Amino acid sequence: MNMPGLRELAATLSSGQTTSLRLVEQAEERAHGSRSVFTSINPGLASLAKAIDRAREKSQPLPPLAGIPIALKDLFNIRNELTLAGSIVRKRYAQPEATDADVVSPLRAAGLLFFGRTNMSEFAFSGIGKNPHYGTPLSIWDRETGRLPGGSSSGSAVAVAEGIVAAALGSDTAGSCRIPAAFNGVVGVKPSFGRMSLNGIFPLSPTLDAPGPIAVDVDSCFILDQLMCAQVKPDDRLPVLMAADTTKLKLVIPEARVMQDLDDEVQVAFEHAVEILRNAGVKIQRTAMPVLDHCDDFFRERPVVIQEVWLHHREMLEQHLDEYDPFVGQRMAAGAGISATEQQSRYRERLELVAAFNRQFEFLQADALLYPSVACIPPALAETDDEDNARRVNLRCLRNTATVNYFDGCAISLPCHQPGDAPVGLMLSACNGSDEKLYRIAAAVEKTLHA
Repeated sequence: MNMPGLRELAATLSSGQTTSLRLVEQAEERAHGSRSVFTSINPGLASLAKAIDRAREKSQPLPPLAGIPIALKDLFNIRNELTLAGSIVRKRYAQPEATDADVVSPLRAAGLLFFGRTNMSEFAFSGIGKNPHYGTPLSIWDRETGRLPGGSSSGSAVAVAEGIVAAALGSDTAGSCRIPAAFNGVVGVKPSFGRMSLNGIFPLSPTLDAPGPIAVDVDSCFILDQLMCAQVKPDDRLPVLMAADTTKLKLVIPEARVMQDLDDEVQVAFEHAVEILRNAGVKIQRTAMPVLDHCDDFFRERPVVIQEVWLHHREMLEQHLDEYDPFVGQRMAAGAGISATEQQSRYRERLELVAAFNRQFEFLQADALLYPSVACIPPALAETDDEDNARRVNLRCLRNTATVNYFDGCAISLPCHQPGDAPVGLMLSACNGSDEKLYRIAAAVEKTLHA
């Protein structure tokens, strides 16, 4: 479904070609035919949309995005709503929120309508996107087989892919925006840690969490990014994203584990995209980057998340472990075995990894790294029926994306497959603080691949 981006929707609203009510009704119709994409849908949007339409008809001043529905992952606080984070155990504790999350507040001020809360891996703690409590939304591709949506921002990516909304918010701790984006043929962004406020977001890892946009195109992600980190004011004109000059770009494909053990479909789609970029004048070189393998080893063997999530969930785990998704709760409980001394050692080692990456990246004088977002196409749900196999599938899904979180960078996943083929994501990444530049690079890559 060719859903317009936020900029095009804003233009059609401004010109009178459509109305906010029509957009809301279309979203409701499409959501009605969806499966397990939302944990709740806002019942009061029609009246809000009508009020915005009346104001627009009277030429009253409105922000450019006013009246466009978007979706929010079920871990963002929204005033007067419960934040359950894809769980049922939180129903024992959650109270209606008094205020919006910091990154949500400017979106409301911009007039965006919050269509619903999207389904997710319980407490954002898996890369596959399954949820036993609210059902598992299917990847947009090969619905007959029934394939994993990617996690943890599963519902957000599927809501965009199904054309229910043009954009949604997710969060990314080890790949949770980029994996579902890759598995559903949309764009997903992992901002630099620290770029976005975490206030009002149910935490997984306070040292790794990064709220990010998922949308039909890079430009829509950029617009949300600029609002979320207060680079533009909610009633400003929409920010303009200038694509980088492809003839001046240098991208590096790392010779590391991230390029190994790829599904054939991933290998073919990625190499085809590389060829297109080279033909457009992009300088692409393959260079050894052992630091990425060190990031992968660290993520697998000494992750910082386990103890952090255990500390946050300790009380609920002790009293209500039986109400957790077993795949989630049992891994969280393992954090009890990690001492404070060991955790501090892991933090120090991670800082060393970040410094090592930054040195290697600076030495390469590259604009960005380029490798597949995920090593595989969306696995069948049946592959995760066995818990041991589910762990293997989960780690394989997370392998490439998690490297970026552990070198503390920023990344954007773009679809690079041919229409009708299995969805494949191409990931651009760079060091912390390179977000604005990375958006310009991603815009150029997107334009080139879709030319």
